[in-house]
Amino acid sequence: MAFEYVELQETRNYSEAAGKVTASRKFRCWDDASPIQTPAEVRDNFGNGLPSVGSKFPDEKVVYCTSYSISHVPDMRNVWEVTFNYENTEFTGQLPQEEGYVQITVDYAAEFRDVWRLNPTIPQYGTQNGQDCGGTKIDKAGEPLSVLVRMSDLTIVETVSAASFPDRSLLIRQARGRRNLTQFQGAPIGQVLYTGATANRIGIEKYQITHRFRQDEAFHLIQSPKRNQLRQVVTKEDTQGIHRAEFVDLVQPFAGFADFNLLSENF
Repeated sequence: MAFEYVELQETRNYSEAAGKVTASRKFRCWDDASPIQTPAEVRDNFGNGLPSVGSKFPDEKVVYCTSYSISHVPDMRNVWEVTFNYENTEFTGQLPQEEGYVQITVDYAAEFRDVWRLNPTIPQYGTQNGQDCGGTKIDKAGEPLSVLVRMSDLTIVETVSAASFPDRSLLIRQARGRRNLTQFQGAPIGQVLYTGATANRIGIEKYQITHRFRQDEAFHLIQSPKRNQLRQVVTKEDTQGIHRAEFVDLVQPFAGFADFNLLSENF
């Protein structure tokens, strides 16, 4: 006889609370011709009649197997029991502890920033050029106004092998504090700043890395008005008789670039 199995129908359960579905199924398996000695021999038959991680719960559309446990049945010679656990979560191919897993979180935010000019001319890629930035003068006697600037905070979590971590760590150190050299996650060149990463060992052979990025529609440029020796903003009367900042340029505190696509093959 070959590998055989049977589902213990009386152990099948399904529950839902506050939109969260959990379910489970139990199977017993054996092989009279070649007795099963290890859990690995049971796993070899996942997907071959037995469920596997990512399989759907019977008659359900979005309830997937997310984990399992294997144990030897006491007092039953060479019989093994497998419990498959299910949740109502879309299966993406990897679980958080598995190599290649990726999770992306975006916080679409905005913050107020002091500016002297509205809609200034942004140099290509946000590169500092020392020229007057133009735009509409909105300050009063050199005092800036607070304007809402849109931005996004992007967090990417990935699970990688421990063997690959030293090379990844080098790339992270080189890229932090730099802006994107190529289009990244839909953002134009120069808008995304890599603010760094956190790495945690989650297993003998695995690390979980959390990458942090900030996208700024103003290319992270800071408006800087010309000042006199007393650190006062130099102003000039406009056609309406209002004194406004005479000269405002854009300062780029993050002049360096890096190709963020080289940080990982997973995103």
